[in-house]
Amino acid sequence: MEPDMPDNSVVVNLNEFERSRRAQVSAETLTILHGSRDLLIEGATRVLTRQSEAMENTLLAMADRSPLLETRNTYYGAQGILNKQANELLSACKDRYCQVFNDFVHNRREKIAVPDSSELSLVGDQDYEITLAVDKATSRLRYNCAEEMVALDARIAKLLGRSDLTENDNPLGPRTLCEALLDGIGSMHLDQSVKIVLLNQFDLVLTTELAHIYQTINRYLIDHGILPDLKVGRHNRARQTSGASSPAPAQVSTVAAPAQTGGDMFNLFEQLAGLGGHAPGSSGGQTAGGLGGYAAGGLGGYAAGGSGDHVAAGSRGFAGGGAQAGLGGFSLLDSLSQLQAGAITLPGGARFELPLLEAASIQNILRSLQQSPVMQAATPLDAVLVDAVAMLFDVVFDEAAIPDRLKAQIARLQIPVLKAAMLDRKFFSQPNHPVRRMLDAIATLSVHLPETEAGNARLEAISKVVSRVLENFEDDFEVFESAAAELEAMGTLLEETLEETADVSLQQDIDHIKQAERAELAPVIVHDFINRALHDQPVAEAVREFLRRDWAQLLMTDYINEGEEGAHFNSHVETMRELVWSVQAKADMDARLMLVRILPGLLKRLREGSAEIELPSKLADRFFANLVILHANAVRPNAQPVPLPEISPEEIEEMATQEVVTVAAAEAAIEAAAKIEVPAPAEAVVPEVEDEFTLRARALNKGDWVEFHYDDGTFRWARLGWVSGVKNTYLFSDQDGMNSFSIGLHRLADKLRRGEAVLVERKSITESAFGKLMNLFRQKLSHV
Repeated sequence: MEPDMPDNSVVVNLNEFERSRRAQVSAETLTILHGSRDLLIEGATRVLTRQSEAMENTLLAMADRSPLLETRNTYYGAQGILNKQANELLSACKDRYCQVFNDFVHNRREKIAVPDSSELSLVGDQDYEITLAVDKATSRLRYNCAEEMVALDARIAKLLGRSDLTENDNPLGPRTLCEALLDGIGSMHLDQSVKIVLLNQFDLVLTTELAHIYQTINRYLIDHGILPDLKVGRHNRARQTSGASSPAPAQVSTVAAPAQTGGDMFNLFEQLAGLGGHAPGSSGGQTAGGLGGYAAGGLGGYAAGGSGDHVAAGSRGFAGGGAQAGLGGFSLLDSLSQLQAGAITLPGGARFELPLLEAASIQNILRSLQQSPVMQAATPLDAVLVDAVAMLFDVVFDEAAIPDRLKAQIARLQIPVLKAAMLDRKFFSQPNHPVRRMLDAIATLSVHLPETEAGNARLEAISKVVSRVLENFEDDFEVFESAAAELEAMGTLLEETLEETADVSLQQDIDHIKQAERAELAPVIVHDFINRALHDQPVAEAVREFLRRDWAQLLMTDYINEGEEGAHFNSHVETMRELVWSVQAKADMDARLMLVRILPGLLKRLREGSAEIELPSKLADRFFANLVILHANAVRPNAQPVPLPEISPEEIEEMATQEVVTVAAAEAAIEAAAKIEVPAPAEAVVPEVEDEFTLRARALNKGDWVEFHYDDGTFRWARLGWVSGVKNTYLFSDQDGMNSFSIGLHRLADKLRRGEAVLVERKSITESAFGKLMNLFRQKLSHV
């Protein structure tokens, strides 16, 4: 039987989840994304290359028509770049777009903060001009590709596992493309006016061609099974821009408190006191001494027009003088002060005291107070207040996320909290009231009380703070202020210490998980880098074979160990690019001199890399011998290149054997890295369902707590320490931060769905309780 779960419903803004959710990118998905990326950027640069002469003619014509010298020079400057450096310019744009695309796919893209209107500041004319140019280009391209983009947005969202994708977040969209083109143009170190002119020309050329490119990408995605039945442009799609208002957030069921509870709640108290209705509390009966509900004596001496500040010493409580006539001339507040210290002597000499609260007992003694002779001194409003505070503690005691031994400490505070509520009506209206802060701070410490020696010591510290409140509180709220500050400081220190401990203890597990994930993606990533380096480059087959067969092993090892940002990986990628450049024909003296300068270092790095992957000497010698001939051909102007030597059948067979051994060793190393043990229990595969529980799991952030329940009735709290952005693996640590375990996104969502995991909300326990009280009191009044 599954254990009863506490109420764990929360407000969920689905739009915010969609913006921040983590993309789960498998090797297969990455391959499809790379194919889509290449179709876009290759198609775009091909169109721009084909139209470069037309753009030059347009710029010359615009220069001739311009009456201003500065403007003419700008057009001439842009035309000169296209005439002399078109290939370099488009190559820079292509590289920049690929970098932006990869950053998006691997969650490295910086989140752009939209400024609040109250914080807007003046921007420079140049920044404004750049922004305007990008916005204009994006809008024009988007308008001319509207139907294709509706389908493409939907397919990319499906590929990334999202329910929707805003137009500016699509890495294949016009905005991403325009921004990358502008960045590529900017890498040429041109004047800003020239950059804007070039961007406008690129935009005008692409406007008539981009729709066809997007149609090609859509067909490519359909061929790979991505929404093959989608009717392009069949349904209108809401578009969000930076200036458009966002749709209302979707929500899951909620028990969150109303936006304003304080003033409304006290008005409800006054209405109930005047109506003489029974409280909707759990006691359900009448107060002692024949008081019919709350209206035994009307409002007594309560000053309805009071300011709501602390009650003066001469008229303590809301009861005033009328309350004192109810029971031998003493007020309810006086009675509570005596009960806080022990027992009270009733008229006639009888003694009354509330049930004794042991250090481990949980009892709502305010319910006992409601049935006691002490309530004969209460006005109807006093009776409502007592019942409201009693209900507050009912809610707290019903909160499953608070351990019983902490509830026992909260239970000791019932009388001081009731006194505070009667002395200061701001208790009901101010979330940061010192009494409420104290209660919230105690509840927040729930996650830091494991059944260990450290947990027991923390509980003892809390108990001492509670004891000081019981001993010292009369009517000075500084007692609560001091207690709240001490408990909040304790919570902050424990959280910071736990985070430091968890970060250190989890690091090895995080490294292992990242390495295993990189091993799965390594072949796709590495071959993408190699293909981009070789694309459209006149390179001998010997070099292509070396890079794809041998150098790829080195790059995959680097990627698995360090990732794409690693120093070794980037160094070896740069070596690969230099090798490709070095074997191409050098038409001018500057290029030949450059080759002479870089050649010694290039050969040294190539030999070191070959040794690192243990390339068989026969293969290495053959490659470097061929490289000597290729470099000689590269610097030989206008001459017939020397052919590479023929390979005998015996040599081919021997090198093939060595190649098989080399490739097998590389594959074994990659497979071993992929099988790195990750601290996760073996579990059955769960279905990948996208629902509110999956969204809740995706919304978890580092530092959030989850309560895991087990079949034997036990449970444990775990703190989220890290989430993988590749395979959505969640790594949790225990309350001390020393032990860890991992769980996948859909396994976690399944546990939330089954009630085997409960999100521990870091919310105000008093705010939540007051929200429930408001609903109960409103229901009470609606039935009157």
